Amino acid sequence: MFDKGMLNSFKTVGTLILYHDTLAFMIGPDKTGEKLGIVRFGGHIEDGESLLQALNREIYEDCSISVNLINSPLSFYKKDWNDNELINVTKEINFEMQPFLLKGDNNRLSALFLSKTDIEPIPSSETNGIIFLTKQNIIDICNKKITCLSEFIKMGGKLVQQNKIDINKEIYAGVHLNLVFDLLLAQNQLIIDYFDGKM
Repeated sequence: MFDKGMLNSFKTVGTLILYHDTLAFMIGPDKTGEKLGIVRFGGHIEDGESLLQALNREIYEDCSISVNLINSPLSFYKKDWNDNELINVTKEINFEMQPFLLKGDNNRLSALFLSKTDIEPIPSSETNGIIFLTKQNIIDICNKKITCLSEFIKMGGKLVQQNKIDINKEIYAGVHLNLVFDLLLAQNQLIIDYFDGKM
């Protein structure tokens, strides 16, 4: 259940980045170093920062560009990534820029925004690589039809590296990529319009 009181507990912020007909994500080794995780751009909010200040700083630190943030026509809430239902909280929040998703609780809340750019994101010194995913790439990765980075590249997938990445390692979708996958499967009109550049 969504409680407006939790809006004082933001800890992290992130964004999906639309670049032409792809979504850009960071890719790099997980904590074990054995697999490559595909994760959203963003990070922790520092003391004194607003959501948008933190987001703009994190984007620049991750991929050396500024993006155009999109005021999401709908905002959803999930307490936990395992929750199947997205709760529409559009009428309950009023932000300078509406986020697409709020996730968490009174102890730790995260905001996910939608954004787009015509400038190709490039990995900064803090980012191992950036992977550019079409709708079909997302479906294939999340369905485990593509299991390692070398397969993705052989199929014509685009990757830009800052640090050398072992392309033979297994790849896996982080929670944000899995969210996009679930929404694509559900034919969610908002995510389809976003992906098709209609927002």
